Amino acid sequence: MVNIKDYPDVEVPEGDKLELLFARQRELIEKYESIERANGLLQTSDVPVKLDSYQGQARLKDFAWRITEELGEAMNCLKMKPWKQTPQVTDREHYLEELVDAAHFFFELLILSGFTPAELVFRYLQKWNVNKFRQRSQY
Repeated sequence: MVNIKDYPDVEVPEGDKLELLFARQRELIEKYESIERANGLLQTSDVPVKLDSYQGQARLKDFAWRITEELGEAMNCLKMKPWKQTPQVTDREHYLEELVDAAHFFFELLILSGFTPAELVFRYLQKWNVNKFRQRSQY
């Protein structure tokens, strides 16, 4: 099976990295759409989805679960359990790969929801300001 260890040297292009991630994920969306359609699992081909449609909401929920599944796989890489007395070594590469799998699905969820890189940054900073206010005001 192919994994990130098979690509140790990846060229990171110049320019806006967030734009790059959105563009690369859009490329993956285009290919996976036909695969999911052939498997009978494509709820809608709309990108972005219609937020007020059953199919659109089902697709968004599907991606939220995909993220959850990948985060679960990442957590399975963390072997330290409260009841264990022998420390376990973490396979950091595998752990990070699973987090990146979750990130792929998260970027797809953002794209399917109609987010642009600029809107993500704007809304992130809005929420950052709310959180900073809450910290200052001891909310």
